[in-house]
Amino acid sequence: MDKTLSSPVLKKILAVCTHAVLWLALLSLPYFFKPDLPGHPRGTLLDDILLPPRIANGLLLIFVFYLNYFLVIPHLYLRKRFVLFGASIVFNIGLFVLLNYSMMPPRIDLPPMGLVILGPSHNLFLFIITYILSFTTSVYNQWQSAIQEKMQTEISFLKAQINPHFLFNTLNTIYSLTITQSEEAPDAVIKLSGMMRYAISESDRNIVSLKKELDYIDNYIALQSMRIPAKVKLQHNIIGSRDSLCIAPFVLIPFIENAFKHGINAEEDSDIRINIQIDNRELHMTVTNNKVYVQHNDDIKTGLGINKTVGRLKILYPGRHDLKIHDADDTFMVSLKLNLT
Repeated sequence: MDKTLSSPVLKKILAVCTHAVLWLALLSLPYFFKPDLPGHPRGTLLDDILLPPRIANGLLLIFVFYLNYFLVIPHLYLRKRFVLFGASIVFNIGLFVLLNYSMMPPRIDLPPMGLVILGPSHNLFLFIITYILSFTTSVYNQWQSAIQEKMQTEISFLKAQINPHFLFNTLNTIYSLTITQSEEAPDAVIKLSGMMRYAISESDRNIVSLKKELDYIDNYIALQSMRIPAKVKLQHNIIGSRDSLCIAPFVLIPFIENAFKHGINAEEDSDIRINIQIDNRELHMTVTNNKVYVQHNDDIKTGLGINKTVGRLKILYPGRHDLKIHDADDTFMVSLKLNLT
């Protein structure tokens, strides 16, 4: 068997076996707490587990656990849909009461409606334990998944602070400028060194000065404009004060990189528009480019990419950003609003 196929299969088998053993241990608890009564032998553990009421309650507990674990906790509780979450609790309790009341043997000494089922009992104890376990394990696993996602996103971020393709093309451009002894060569070197200094010194920070981030973008666009064909329409505006505000590093540049990556072709109508407006503590950026044919080398990695940046925004600005992506036949537009600190 191929090892790449056997490993996931073995993990699934191990997980199923582990769950089965844990359920067997949980459902066996009533047997060990059963009192020894004269004339009523305890019997075997298997006999106790296979009693119809035990089987019915066991199936109910399994249903409640996985319903809460996979659906109720992640989709209702963690998303703060508390009304529906409360309704799910009522639903689970209702199922428990209905099942146990319907299987209760007739006895003269029971109170009306048989609500003694809500008194101390093994079934109620197992129901509470199951509900608590489903809640805690689901919340814990969701928390661990969020940590893992954040770590993977940040690792990818650190590996792709400067687009290698952009760096390669910029060095070629600077080389061409020095060969022709262009007056733009020293300025290009200064801009590139400033970008690299920013990437090295600020990338490990949670937040940076908005001015430094926008200066990085200015330098990037300036260097790109040195090498793109003259017929490419490039509009770049930044309106508003850059001072006293902070932002997470490199959350804007991937959208701008994407516009240059997919929006430049000397033989087609290439139009890139980048507008950034800062009003009080809100930053609004729109990036629009025409879709043109571009041949890319799959071996060349191009920065963070939009998908990973979307993940970073969810982690770094939960409830404090509004991202809209409009992907039409001829144009691609990104609108991003950020509440800054």
